[in-house]
Amino acid sequence: MIGAGYILKSHVAAVSELEQTVLHAVADISESRARLAAHRFGFERAYSSVEQLAQSECDVVHVLVPPSSHIAVAEAMLRAGKSVFLEKPMGLSGDECRRLASFAAEQGCRIGVNHNFLFLPGYEEVRSFVLDGALGRIDHLSCSWLYELPQIRNGPANAWMLSAPANLIYELGPHIAAFVLDIMGDVEVTGASAGDSLQLATGQTVYRSWNIHGRSSSGTFTLSISTRPGQPDRYLRLRGAGGSAQVDFGRDIHWIEGTQSTNPIFDALAMSRSIARQLRSGARKDLVRRFRAAIGKRAGSTSFDESMLRSISVFYSLAGVDSRHDGEFGAKVIELCDAIARASNTGSPSTGPICVPEPVPEIRDPARVLVVGGSGFIGRKLVAKLVDKGQSVRVLTRSRASAAIAFAGLPIEIHEGSHGDPATAKAALVGIETVYHLAKCEGKNWADYERDDIEPTGVLADAAIAAGVKRFVYTGTIDSYASHSSELRITADTPLDPKMHRRNFYARSKARCESLLQDLSVKRGLPLIIARPGIVIGSGAPVAHVGVAHFDTATNVRFWGDGENKLPLVLVDDVADALAAALEAPNVVGRCVLITSCPLLSAREYIAAASAGSGSKISVANQPPWRWWIGDLVKELVKNAIRHPNRRWPSLHDWRCRTHRAVYDSTSTRLALNWSPASNRETLVNCIYEAARAEMK
Repeated sequence: MIGAGYILKSHVAAVSELEQTVLHAVADISESRARLAAHRFGFERAYSSVEQLAQSECDVVHVLVPPSSHIAVAEAMLRAGKSVFLEKPMGLSGDECRRLASFAAEQGCRIGVNHNFLFLPGYEEVRSFVLDGALGRIDHLSCSWLYELPQIRNGPANAWMLSAPANLIYELGPHIAAFVLDIMGDVEVTGASAGDSLQLATGQTVYRSWNIHGRSSSGTFTLSISTRPGQPDRYLRLRGAGGSAQVDFGRDIHWIEGTQSTNPIFDALAMSRSIARQLRSGARKDLVRRFRAAIGKRAGSTSFDESMLRSISVFYSLAGVDSRHDGEFGAKVIELCDAIARASNTGSPSTGPICVPEPVPEIRDPARVLVVGGSGFIGRKLVAKLVDKGQSVRVLTRSRASAAIAFAGLPIEIHEGSHGDPATAKAALVGIETVYHLAKCEGKNWADYERDDIEPTGVLADAAIAAGVKRFVYTGTIDSYASHSSELRITADTPLDPKMHRRNFYARSKARCESLLQDLSVKRGLPLIIARPGIVIGSGAPVAHVGVAHFDTATNVRFWGDGENKLPLVLVDDVADALAAALEAPNVVGRCVLITSCPLLSAREYIAAASAGSGSKISVANQPPWRWWIGDLVKELVKNAIRHPNRRWPSLHDWRCRTHRAVYDSTSTRLALNWSPASNRETLVNCIYEAARAEMK
């Protein structure tokens, strides 16, 4: 497999289910990423180039690189005599896709394109009804992809799909275009429009709404795409002479509709009962299927994973190629996307990610401050604050391009790499006097946190000691406190939870990092300052903050308890002020600082402000910690029984701590840093209100 991105895991899970297949090699432009993927998934070899993979002994190559490289990589593999399985889109123009399909035939190699939703059980059943003629002649098809695209909100803004207006239709369009072509055959686009535009930090325009209509020899079709946040709605609807069918391909739910009675008095009731029976039966079968897959630790525990498994299984099981995988079919899908791009006047897709120039303003002095994790929510604010104070700043980041976007116009240095790599850390620390370590990990098991959080923190600290830095500021978390009781008062001097072994991985990992750094401070003189920010809100933070409550949807919220106690909220600008103050404040080395405002708002008051700002009625419900724990316990009992790799043992104490019922007092921090955070509820309410309004734009 080539391309060690997020989709690799799904392909590996599916191939691992197949008999007589071996995970021979994984390749990626990043050698370290390829090695990590090989270790994690069990590939025999790791390569860092197309040429190495082409010369290997593998028989089939899964092409999982960015779409702009699909054709070139696939051609190289075919030229080496290897069969190819391409992630959608097959390519970026119908003509090049047809040439690739012809080249595969000339080479005597198989080529398949992964239109995975066409292999969902529910869709295949509806498809069989269509092919058998049970629904009669299909005269209209409508398909919607109304599903948030997180990259628009969270980045990276230089992702290929966001690098040109037309790219989005080649990224998402193949999913729904494949349904149209599979059901209706050859079609013609009669109109298309792209709207709800948004300008990204890169200067590129992205269209969040697409509407397409067209026709075939037998009927018409309409397609809709919306990438805004909201209720997921991914439906295929068919209307035939003898009945209709609907497929929720996001959940793999389907049903057939047909007139049940010629008497209009009874038809609605009969129709509803028929649909209810189908939904009840299908949902039960789906639950059993998903549960068995989860228990057996097999692919298919979600509808997406099952579609991937079934698609890949079909490709490997046939001597030939299924029509839904066929290169000719893949080319037609892209030709339909070409037609949509032309009809909507959105131009052509880009042949690569957008090129983002690095910050060009002249740097005043060699960097004296290193910010690790500077591209994050708090980091961006801190870097801007430090520059405003006249500091020369260097940012250590995994993505130079993402940092260039985040800090466009700021006179900073960008150093690319991981703080967990000793050579990178050493190079990044040249000339540095103060280090801000803001990086964090979001792992699924304790091994993830050890590898991606604790070990890199140790590497960075060792390098900082060797470089002779004067201050090392580490951001911990208030999640590491025992905050379950209203009788507790938490200050900067309060020890972390003595029951840390019963806490969640994130809280434990942050605490372990603190302990490691404190040990280095005592034994080797690391000039350590530990900063523990509260629940950080403000511009750039999601309104649906997990520190406040559990947001089931944008309009349904469950509190961590009753939602009545005041929370340790703090504005992100105030956090940046406090961290910047730690650069020069006297007598803070060797101390902890608690970065919270006065407890001014409860979770209920937070939700009320968010509701007003969004213009939506947000329904709230109390849920005591023991109920959260019971639900978590049931799930984890099953995971432990099957020895799931991400298993853990939930703790009632941990769920109680999520309520943050303790009273937080940051008085000593304010005095030590000469820091004045927001101290009135109106300021916080207005911030929440404006953040909610901004999310609606």
